Amino acid sequence: MKRRVFKVQTISVYISTTLVLLLLGIMGIMIVGAKSLSESVKQNLTLSVIINKNTKEKAILKMQKEIEKMPAVKESRYISKDEALAEEKEALGTDPTELLGYNPFEASLEIKLNNEYSNSDSIAILQKKLEKRSEVKEVAFQKELLDTINSNIHRIGVMMLVLFVMLTLISWSLISNLVRLSIYSKRFLLHTMKLVGATWAFIRRPFIISNMRIGLFSGIMANALLAFMLYMINRSEPAIMTLMPWENLFLVGLVVIAFGMAICTLCAYLSVNRFLRMRSNDLYFI
Repeated sequence: MKRRVFKVQTISVYISTTLVLLLLGIMGIMIVGAKSLSESVKQNLTLSVIINKNTKEKAILKMQKEIEKMPAVKESRYISKDEALAEEKEALGTDPTELLGYNPFEASLEIKLNNEYSNSDSIAILQKKLEKRSEVKEVAFQKELLDTINSNIHRIGVMMLVLFVMLTLISWSLISNLVRLSIYSKRFLLHTMKLVGATWAFIRRPFIISNMRIGLFSGIMANALLAFMLYMINRSEPAIMTLMPWENLFLVGLVVIAFGMAICTLCAYLSVNRFLRMRSNDLYFI
């Protein structure tokens, strides 16, 4: 009967720890997705450098090479007047030259920035540098959109951090209680071993190893459930998975396993020490 109760208790510890680690893994995946989404949005932000009418193409291409050497610039694309007209025809389905009698578009450069420079202050500095050039007529970018994106990213980041800390504390509390309950039934055995002269390190060792295995197995099971969840998401919404680099997801999986092993090991260490410090009479009143 005792063995049956012990097995049920052990299985409940495995299941509960797995579910707690699963929640942490989901939070980790959400953080990875939010970070990748913010980087993707920033990478798609562009500066439009409008070129003066009389600037020759050779001078424009030379300027483009100089701009691409700037640390803030990731890449650039030259759009001639004819290309701009062709794009407008394709977008609107009409030809502005038929109505106006001339091509109203100017040549331009579309510049994409590195993520660390995708903020209003860095762009304003780059804008001033570019507008000083004689070839440049105007530099345009969506400042309000950029400020909104950065503000939302910051707000989401803070919320994710708060949720992660709260979930970590809850995980610690739940797993700590589960481990303590699993050791509680053996508190008299711990005391007996102490009485016969066993060192605390010797007494702790099997409990630490056992709970380390629980953390490892629970982490693997949580990762298996996460992998299945991601597989189902990939089947229904493949576009979402493009925002989640596999190397980052792999890192989340390693963190889940490491966290499970670390927290179970630490809880076992503290719980065993707690019972070892108690006097024999106190063991009957807890």
